[in-house]
Amino acid sequence: MIGQNRELDRRSFLRRLSAAAVTLPIVGFATLELTNYTNILALSEGASLTPGTWKTSLCSDKEPGLPLIVSGTIFGPDGRTALKGATLFVYQTDATGVYTPVAGSKDNRTTRLHGQMITDASGRYEFRTIKPAPYPNSRIASHIHAHLSGPGYPEYWIDEYLFADDKFLDDGVRKNQSDKGRFSCVLNLTQDSDGVLRGERHIQIEKCSSRCTAK
Repeated sequence: MIGQNRELDRRSFLRRLSAAAVTLPIVGFATLELTNYTNILALSEGASLTPGTWKTSLCSDKEPGLPLIVSGTIFGPDGRTALKGATLFVYQTDATGVYTPVAGSKDNRTTRLHGQMITDASGRYEFRTIKPAPYPNSRIASHIHAHLSGPGYPEYWIDEYLFADDKFLDDGVRKNQSDKGRFSCVLNLTQDSDGVLRGERHIQIEKCSSRCTAK
C-alpha cells in the first residue's frame, strides 16, 4: 500500500465488517442487513443494488462533483490471463474530501460512497462515481481505496487509485507507478463531451503474501 495512506487499519476494518450481522441504513431504500463484508454493495441513493455484476455505481447522478467512470481488467498473477470472479471493493471521499460515514457509524470505511464488483469472464470491472477530493486541510493526494480477492486468492488491500493531474501526487509515487506500465494505479483521465471523466486501470492479482488477510 502506498505510504501516504498507511494510517488505514486494514485488519480492524475487516474484523468489523465480517462480524455477525451489521445493519446499515440505505438512503432511499429499506435497511439492508449485512452478514459479511463481501455482501456490501453501493449503498448511496440511486446506486446499483444488483449483486454479482462486473459494473456498479457508487452514487446517483445527482451526487455533487465531477462524474467519473473507472474501468479495467483484472488479471491473474501471470499478468496475462483474465481473472473471472475476482471481487473488487472500493470506497472514497465525496467532493468535499469527507468520507460521510453512514448514520450511526464512526468508521470512515463504511462511507456511503462505496461499491463492489465481481469480474466477468473477460476479467472486466467498471464503477461510476465522482472524482474524490483530497482530505480538508491536507496535502494528501485524492484517492480511491480498494481491496481485492479472487477464487483461491485471499483478500488484500491494493494500491489506491490516484490521479495523474493531482498537484499533491508525490513524484516518487508517480515514478514508481510509471514503471508498472499498464498496471499503474495512477489514472490519466480523459473527459467526454458530456463532461464525464474516464480512467482505466488494469490490475494484476497477487499470490498470497504478507499483505493477504489469510496467512
